[in-house]
Amino acid sequence: MHLIKVGGSLTYFARHLLSELKIFCSDGSDNGGENKIIVVPGGGAFANVVRDLNEKGGLNNRSSHKLATMSMDLTGIYFSEISGIKTADNLYDAKKLLEEENIVILLPSKIVLSTDELPHSWDITSDSIAAYIARLLNLNNIIIATDVDGIYDNYPEGKLLNTINAKSIKGFTSVDSYLPKLLLKHNIECFVVNGKHPGRIINILKNNNDIYTKITIDKK
Repeated sequence: MHLIKVGGSLTYFARHLLSELKIFCSDGSDNGGENKIIVVPGGGAFANVVRDLNEKGGLNNRSSHKLATMSMDLTGIYFSEISGIKTADNLYDAKKLLEEENIVILLPSKIVLSTDELPHSWDITSDSIAAYIARLLNLNNIIIATDVDGIYDNYPEGKLLNTINAKSIKGFTSVDSYLPKLLLKHNIECFVVNGKHPGRIINILKNNNDIYTKITIDKK
């Protein structure tokens, strides 16, 4: 099973990406068996509205966290409408759908808000929520598809890093600031890749080299 977070920055590019992922999942010849993918959507434009309400409209952090998480559901419903991929709002139903469909879009708000284990902060975005879902599923890696090629040594115009240890991620990058803590805590590796190029994601799934950044979790 693979977990891929499709960022809100890819909203207008998601149709092609999701189509390619469906095709990949329909081919069981790779990796010796069926390919199962859970897509976790980003909040996109919906979350940006919540951020504005938090900064300019007096919305408190707890309510902002709730609404921003629910924004991921809205993006997920949109992704479902343009791709024909079914949605689930809990892990049990997601796993049941994967038995037949091989790919499912997870609407995460019920899971995240019911457990309420994540801080109510803008340091938490869909990146960290994807890692949190991966932990619940006992997965040891995730893919974050965004609109840049990976993590740079000087974001956004520096050198693209092939690999970086989660402990070394500092300052503003293409992933949220809380993500490295979750990766280290739960021993989850992460690939950051440009979702405008679906083939790069497919190559990660096939264990092939391509253009992306791998976040490692060596704690030494």
